[in-house]
Amino acid sequence: MFATRIIFMILTVLTLGLMGFSGNWRNRKQWVWVAVFLTLMMEAGQISHFVSVNNLHLVDVMIIFLAIVAVILYSALKAANVKAGKTLNIINQLVDQQALADFAREYTHAVFHPVTVVIPAYFEVDNIGRVLDSIPRNIDGTPVSVLVVVDGSADGTDDVVREHGDFVSYVSVNRGQGAALRVGYRIAIDHGAQYIVTLDADGQYDPSEMSGLVKPVLRDEADYVQGSRRMGRYVSDDVIRVMGVYWFNWLIGLLLRQRITDSSNGFRAIKAGVLRNLALSEDQYHAAELLILAVRKRFRVIERPASMYPRNSGETKKGHNLLYAYHYARVIFKSWLRAI
Repeated sequence: MFATRIIFMILTVLTLGLMGFSGNWRNRKQWVWVAVFLTLMMEAGQISHFVSVNNLHLVDVMIIFLAIVAVILYSALKAANVKAGKTLNIINQLVDQQALADFAREYTHAVFHPVTVVIPAYFEVDNIGRVLDSIPRNIDGTPVSVLVVVDGSADGTDDVVREHGDFVSYVSVNRGQGAALRVGYRIAIDHGAQYIVTLDADGQYDPSEMSGLVKPVLRDEADYVQGSRRMGRYVSDDVIRVMGVYWFNWLIGLLLRQRITDSSNGFRAIKAGVLRNLALSEDQYHAAELLILAVRKRFRVIERPASMYPRNSGETKKGHNLLYAYHYARVIFKSWLRAI
């Protein structure tokens, strides 16, 4: 009986300790567990009798004990994860507000053209100039603005953008391409953009192909035009990544019941109204989330050729192939479940 009381005392202390560690004293489920363990500790005699009558061995008792501990840990970790998510959301809001305020101070009366190219950039000082030089400034009679969102890189990328006379938003904290694009979408739409084109800063895409993506949205033939390297030219010596492109396109096509040939392509044209209606949240691996939510919202999504070449210089920020594949798959299923 004494050993039984010790076990439930340990469980009580463990639960309270986890609540204190996570700072989650208002979690009702945790307090229910504390009440249950205290009650069982007081009724240790009855529990010892139950164990004896049912001829339970030490191994059986330990399995039950470990199962209870696992449930407590899972509950505590889940609560901590929810709290961390709320904290991260607050931090993201503060960073976004700072970026918007800084942009408003630098460009007091900024007005964007109907077509605006939004480029996320992270340590791309050696590439961004050539990319900006090659962007067409008029498509099908519609003028084009360019906004570069510098995602926390202090290498002078923002200075190069200013030298070219384009708009730049400097975000002080590096959070990822998806977060940078969300800032860019909001700034562009708030300042008059009706059609948003996204383009990478590393020179892998050919801006001369931009008109092929933009014309369908200008002519109201589509709401979202996704660039496809499989419909254009794809130059890569990474066999694993090439295979990954085929695999993930097949998976997304299966989930969405729509043929997709290049889900991860960052070259796209979208109506501003589409972006207003999508609750985007992924800081990284933004392409899958954006495409899946747009299709599930029944916007007209089509693909057009968008060739892809090796980077002009520098190294990719996407990480190792296996890590990239894991996170990309996670975002695919997470976004698909959100949109059901």
